[in-house]
Amino acid sequence: MDKPLFHKTLLPVNDSPQSERAVQKAIELYQAGVIDNLVLFNVYDTSGVDITKLHSAEKLDELRAESLQVLEKYQKMLADHNIPCTIKKAGGDPASLILDLIENDGQFDLIIMGSRRLNKFQELAFGSVTDKVTRLVNIPVLVIK
Repeated sequence: MDKPLFHKTLLPVNDSPQSERAVQKAIELYQAGVIDNLVLFNVYDTSGVDITKLHSAEKLDELRAESLQVLEKYQKMLADHNIPCTIKKAGGDPASLILDLIENDGQFDLIIMGSRRLNKFQELAFGSVTDKVTRLVNIPVLVIK
């Protein structure tokens, strides 16, 4: 394949086996010439941080550092295969921030993401990031289980 099918791929990741499998699939697709221009994106959960408290800045710094560690782990996996990538991180609700990034950037044409195996009750009670993203974006989403 001389020209990639997808030119800008978003790869939302966290520190989970599902994300690791998604990165492995991205490596395969990149090597096969299917995708190009990977963007690793990690969202750290700020819901437990009360910004009115004095210690909140320290907690946010801790969350940002953990996020960077996750991104650097996957960036290294990609680099081991000579695959360049861009990294991005943000704090907040993962589904909302993924949707915002897709909408505001306007150039992504594929999302590759892992999916936790939630049972029906968990899915009903909590929803899933993958479910929300697949329902609300208008670009293809490759879900890795």
